[in-house]
Amino acid sequence: MPSIQLIVLIFFISSIAVQGQYKFSNCGSNPSNHHIQLKDLQIIPHPFKVPGPVLFRLNIDVSEDIVHPLQTIFDLKATAFLITISIPCEDGVGSCTYPDWCVACSTCSCPVLAGNQLIEIPMNFTASIPIGSKATVTAQIEFRSDTGQTGCVRITDIDVRK
Repeated sequence: MPSIQLIVLIFFISSIAVQGQYKFSNCGSNPSNHHIQLKDLQIIPHPFKVPGPVLFRLNIDVSEDIVHPLQTIFDLKATAFLITISIPCEDGVGSCTYPDWCVACSTCSCPVLAGNQLIEIPMNFTASIPIGSKATVTAQIEFRSDTGQTGCVRITDIDVRK
């Protein structure tokens, strides 16, 4: 029978191994019905530092051509010391609403066509994001076209440091 010290050591090592791993999912009341589905996500670098650049590489599956404009709503929240605050929209980064994704994302292919796509979104986070020396960020991104096509992505445990 393993000793209590061995169990504690195994738990400690496993908690270190998963530290800093972000998670993502499709969200909303019925995520499988969305027209835009996130299949894979890379955040480069991760963890990333503020101020500084970060690249979000998304592999998405689009079930049908998206009718524009595609309204996009970013809701970003930072948690540090058990306090969660909304990250305000500043210079196009933060909790922003874009009337048309194709206007807001200069690196994205538009119009958004059906099929599998790789999207790279570079962002430059500023020092004014109130995170302290270390925070965990949660992002929810919702898409809605004028004809009701939708998508919703939730990314949790994004590790941000100063």
